[in-house]
Amino acid sequence: PINKCKLVHKASDDAVAGGRAVTVLTYLHGLKECQSVLPEIQAEGLDIDLIELRSLKPLDMETIRDSLARTHKVAILDESTNSGGVGATVSALIHEQCFDLLDAPVKRLCMDDAPVPYASSMEVAVVKRGSDVVKAVFDFMLKKI
Repeated sequence: PINKCKLVHKASDDAVAGGRAVTVLTYLHGLKECQSVLPEIQAEGLDIDLIELRSLKPLDMETIRDSLARTHKVAILDESTNSGGVGATVSALIHEQCFDLLDAPVKRLCMDDAPVPYASSMEVAVVKRGSDVVKAVFDFMLKKI
């Protein structure tokens, strides 16, 4: 259904039981970025519940809540800016509706509040990528978040 999130990849039960799993929420190009770094994350004995946000209104909080009940950690990969972006809204809803499930603050991976450069070579420097997801997952495990 179009108004439901899609669980694209479910973290292994071993990673979840060992506290080595993170919920990652993303959409559009972010999905491809996350899928490309999944083997790198798994090579370190970690895993993710990768959820594609297919609709923001309504937002499928049930799927997000079910994943957070398993992982207790969440990162949001978002191509919009820090202020007023999709990640800000999703993060606020998670804090309002799922706070008791969180073991760490929500990690938002989004652009700084600055204009996006026109040149694609410069855009790479500001738009968050799969490598930022890998770093966030590792930071969760090393308790840097």
